[in-house]
Parts: sequence; structure tokens; C-alpha cells
Amino acid sequence: MALNTRVQPNDAQRKIKTFPGPYIGYVKNPTDVNRMGRLFVHIPDLHGDFEEANIQTQTVPVSYCSPFAGQTPLSATNNNREFNNTQKSYGFWMIPPDIDTKVLVMFANGDINSGYWLGCVYEDFMNHMTPGVAASGKFIGNAEQNKRYFEDLKYGDNENTDEDDPTALPVAEAQRRAESSNVSRLNTKPSVDNAYRYRPVHVPATETLINQGLITDTVRGTTSSSARRETPSQVFGISTPGPVDFEALTNSRDAINRHGKIYNNTFPFDEFDFRSVAQSRLGGQSFVMDDGTPAIAEIVAGKKAVGSISNELIRLRTRSGAQLLLHNSESLVYITNNDGTAWIEFTADGKIDIYSKDSVSVHTENDFNFRAERDINMEAGRNVNIKATGQNTTDNDINHLVNSDPTTTTGRVRIESSANYELVIGANGLIKAGTDIKTFAGNDFLVNTDTSNGGEIHFNTENTDLPGKEVLSTVLSNLETYDNAGVSATRDPNARESIMKRVPTAEPYAEHENKRKNKTTPTATDRELPEDRF
Repeated sequence: MALNTRVQPNDAQRKIKTFPGPYIGYVKNPTDVNRMGRLFVHIPDLHGDFEEANIQTQTVPVSYCSPFAGQTPLSATNNNREFNNTQKSYGFWMIPPDIDTKVLVMFANGDINSGYWLGCVYEDFMNHMTPGVAASGKFIGNAEQNKRYFEDLKYGDNENTDEDDPTALPVAEAQRRAESSNVSRLNTKPSVDNAYRYRPVHVPATETLINQGLITDTVRGTTSSSARRETPSQVFGISTPGPVDFEALTNSRDAINRHGKIYNNTFPFDEFDFRSVAQSRLGGQSFVMDDGTPAIAEIVAGKKAVGSISNELIRLRTRSGAQLLLHNSESLVYITNNDGTAWIEFTADGKIDIYSKDSVSVHTENDFNFRAERDINMEAGRNVNIKATGQNTTDNDINHLVNSDPTTTTGRVRIESSANYELVIGANGLIKAGTDIKTFAGNDFLVNTDTSNGGEIHFNTENTDLPGKEVLSTVLSNLETYDNAGVSATRDPNARESIMKRVPTAEPYAEHENKRKNKTTPTATDRELPEDRF
């Protein structure tokens, strides 16, 4: 019998005619061969206690009722197979993939063959991870994890930490079998989660943040965005289940995106095959809209002060850690890749910080205009190469410049300074010209060499008796360098000395504007001013 076969009338059908629902049901198979989101659900009020041996008669197929879906009208098409003549679909699509997920079910017109699941129902206290895999200071792990998380990262004893403590780690849901005595413990204070004291460390999320260098960063890394943070909740969003944790597989790898006991494609008819698969997921993608946590207004000088709002943000983050963060409380935009090897940040004061472990490449088909109202500082750990190719002719497809006049002078490098021009060379100084070298001084033209080391000045001239003029020995100093490692307590291990006072590094970056506001001002980052930052 095929999956599409209608359910025959029975006791359940007769009950549904009298009361079409809603009913509470439990998913026993999320697999729909038609891929329309249909679930096979056991409804205790209709079927009694669930017995796997009688699964054919103890489940009913129910179709997906999406809050939003549609397609362009079929009546407006014909049999022409072109794109503009076929239907276009759209909508909201979210199907629970896990066995025993609780769902709400209704039967249209009291017909058992017209069942629909309307939504999913959270189990008590099982919403800490939703929607942002929030961190907690009340976490537990195995001995190996404790050594790494506590000792290497110097988290210390987590016994007395708070939910928003920077030592908090991403956690999973509490193990209800281990803490069954606490299930009845209700949340009596909006600011305190009394349901469970400790939750296991969410290992994949924690390892990702460690790898990115964001594990101690409560803005860019760990988050408090949980449905359990306060009541009424200020957190809104969506989190996907994530892929199956194959390390937890007990048998088959065939059930790529399924959990629990999965039945073969002939379910619920004919023979069925139990396949014991993973009972864990690695975490998924998340979209969080957090309206923040208002701070309690304080009384200042007899007047009520306006409380601030923290954690107000929008965050889009993948399972592997790539994220787009729009943080309203900190007035910043932060983008990073999975491994933290490249990130960019737009700060409240208008800074744009960019870090790349590999290359930053920019190509424009027209001009690249770079202007700073203060200094332009450029530094290379190896060489600085600047070249003007002069390739702007219309007969060169590769280097063709749009709207370029081929009669203009090309290949020129011009440097102009309204004050001193200083050039310091650590070894030989070489200048080569294909034609003339011309120099002009509005006043004296001075040339000097260190004669104590036998230095000489040679000119290609026939007149060697011209009177010389004494030249004062003026030695230019090297450009001043600065320590970008930050303060001693949060020194950046990736930092190095630079002619620039602000050099973004791999995370953890100690100089984020929101972390050191007074040390990232225009005055503090002006390299022409004395070093006085720390």
C-alpha cells in the first residue's frame, strides 16, 4: 500500500468526526516521500499508548499547514515550458525532523484524511538554545573539556558565575533524565532560570568560538539571546536543528538528516525497519532579533536616570561561526568568516577595521581614490611595490581603461609634499632614470657622505677643482613605531610593533572600539602625537 493511500475509518475516525481537534500529537516519522512536509503522528487521545509493533494503526498522516505559502495561479499558464509560463512558488518552510517532537493537529471537516499539523509545542524548559545557543556561567563538561576551558582559557571556577559573566560558555539543554527532580521547579523570578542549575557545554559552538578567538567576547562571540533569559521574552528569532552528529551514530549513516527510530520508505504500511541513529545534532543556523535587556534606572542626584539597554542586536550566524552582527547597543556592525581568518567591523565613531590572514585584493575598472584628511600610513612586513604601468591604450583588452585618453602621459608616479620630504633607506639607495634626472633646490643643495668610513662623493664631471661647500651631517631618524598589543591584562598575542597606532589582528583583538573607547579616539590614534595610550 502506498503512502498516499487514505486511512480507513476506525475508532479514531469516529472520534474525529465528533471532535476534529486540536489534538496533541508526537511525530513518529518525519519522512514524506512526496516532500510536502507531511508528518506521521501518534495522537494519545486517539490511539492510546504508543507501541512500535502496532505502528501502522497508531499513527496518522497529517499535512503541513504553513503560516505563509503560495504560488502563481495555474489558470494563467499553458503547456508552454518556458520560464515565464510556469508557476512560481514562495512561502515559509520549516519541518521538524526529529522523532517525538510534539505538534498540534487538527482535522478539517472531521475527516481523518484531512489532517493538518498547525505548529510545534515546546517541551517544558527545553528552550534555552532557542534561538541563539546562549551562553551560561552554569555549565558542565568532562575532565578534558574542563582542563581546556578552565585552565587554558583561565575561566576558573564556574560555581559562582552569572549568566552574563564573560566566563560563560555556550550550553545545550539540560539533561532531563539526570535532573528529573528539577523538572517541577518553576521559574519564579524573571531574571533567574530556576528550571535547571547546570547545562552541558555545547561543544561544537564552544570550539568554534575558541577557534575564532571570540570565546571571551560577549559582544561578537558568546550571546545571551535565549528564550529563557527573561519573561516576557525580548528575544525573537529562528534556529535550525543542524546536521546529525555522526560521532553519536550507533548504526547506520544512511539517515543523513533524521533522528531516533526511522522507518523505511514503505512506512507505515508493509514491513518496517528500525534504524537506530544519532541522538544528537551539531547545532544549526540562527537568525536572532534581540530587543535587549533594559537596565534598571538608577537614582542620580535625586533624579531618576534613564536606564540603558544592552544586548540589543540582530545576528545572523551559521553553525560554523560565520556571522553578520548588527549590534545596536554597541553601535557596531561586525562580519566574520567561519574560522575568524577574516573580519571587518564598522564602529560607532566611524572606524572601519579590517583583518585578513591572507590577502586583501581590490580591483577597479576605473580610478581608485584614497584620501585621508589626516595621515596616510602604509607599512609592509616585506616590500612595498608601487608601479604605474602606463597601459591605458585602447588596443589592450586586459588593461584597457574606460574613457582614457591614449594621448595623455601615462606610467608616471608623482609625489608632492607641501613641507618636508624625507626618505630613509636602510641599505643602498638606488635611482635609475631612462633619460634625465633633474633636481632643483630653492635654496642650498647639500650632498654629504660619511668620510670616516672612507666614503667619497663621485660626480661624472671634468672639472675637479671646483671649490666645495661644507655640508652639515644631518641624519634622519627612522619612523616611530608603536606597540599595538593592548594593555597587559588583554595583550593581543598576534600584535606587533608598527608605524601605525591601530592595526587590526586576528581575534581576540584587544583594540575593538567598544572595549577601549578612550584609547581609540582620533587623538589616541594620531601617530604624530607622543605615545601616551596606556
